[in-house]
Amino acid sequence: MYIRIIISMFFKFLLVSLGIILLSSLIGLFTGGIHLDLMQYLKNVIRVLSSFVHYKDLTITNSSNNTYSMFPAFWGPYFYSVIIFLCAVILSITIGLSLAFIAYILPRKWSNPLLKICSIVEAIPDLFILIVIQYSVIFILNETGYYIFPIVGAQEKVYFVPIVTLAILPSILLFRITYMLIHNELNQTYVLLVQSKGFSKSYIFFVHILRNISFSLLNHSKSIILFILSSLIVFERLFNIYGITHFVTSFPQMEVISFSLILFYLPVFTFLCIARIIIERNTGQKVVV
Repeated sequence: MYIRIIISMFFKFLLVSLGIILLSSLIGLFTGGIHLDLMQYLKNVIRVLSSFVHYKDLTITNSSNNTYSMFPAFWGPYFYSVIIFLCAVILSITIGLSLAFIAYILPRKWSNPLLKICSIVEAIPDLFILIVIQYSVIFILNETGYYIFPIVGAQEKVYFVPIVTLAILPSILLFRITYMLIHNELNQTYVLLVQSKGFSKSYIFFVHILRNISFSLLNHSKSIILFILSSLIVFERLFNIYGITHFVTSFPQMEVISFSLILFYLPVFTFLCIARIIIERNTGQKVVV
C-alpha cells in the first residue's frame, strides 16, 4: 500500500514540477522585451530541463552584470526560507490543535469567549501583528535595555519573529476548522458509545475524534500551507529577509526560478506524503492530496 501511495505522490510531484518548468520557460519570452515565439518557448523549455541535468553549471548574474556559480550561494537563502516555512507549519498545527482541545474540554460558557477572541485575532492582518511584535521589542529595548530577540533581517538570520507571525493566523484558521469538525463528530454514534462507557474527554479526543477527523484536516492543510507560503513571500520582501524570495527576485533567470520553486516544493511534497501515509495507515481512509 505504501509503495502505491509513494508512486502516486511521486507522479503528482512530477506534474507539479513540469507545470513550474513550463511557467518558468514562459518568463523567458518576456526578458528584454516581449517575444511571443513558440519555437523560442520550446527552446526555453529544453534549456530549463537541461539545466536540471547539468545543475552544477548553473550560473547567476547580478545587477552589475557579473556572472558566477549559483552554488553554494543558493543553499543559504533556500534553507533559511525552508526552516522558517516548516517551523511555521508545525507551530500552527500545534497551536491550532491545542486550542481545539482546550475548547473541547472547556464548558460551553468558557469555549464561546475563546472562539470570539480567535475571531477577532483572525480579522487582524498578519502584517499588523508583525509590526506590533517589532515595536514591542523596540519599546522593551528602549525602556529596559534588554534585547529580547533580533527583528531585522538582511544578512542576519532572524527566525523567531517570522515563524511566530506566520503561524498565528493559520493556527486560528486550523483551530476553527478543527473545532467545527469536532462538533460534527460529537453527534456520531461511536462518540456517544465511548462517552457512555465513562472514558475521559482527553481519551475521546486523542484516540477517537482526532483520528477520525485527521483525513479532513489534511484535505484542509493545502489551503493553510498556501496561506503561510504567500505570507512568507510578502514578509521576505517587506522586511528584508534574505530568503529564497529575495534570491529569485535578485536573479530572475528562468532556470533559477524553476530550480528554486521545485526545490522549495520538495519539502512540502515530502510533508504531505508522510502525513498521507500516517493517516491512511491509522484510519484506513483514502486521502486525496
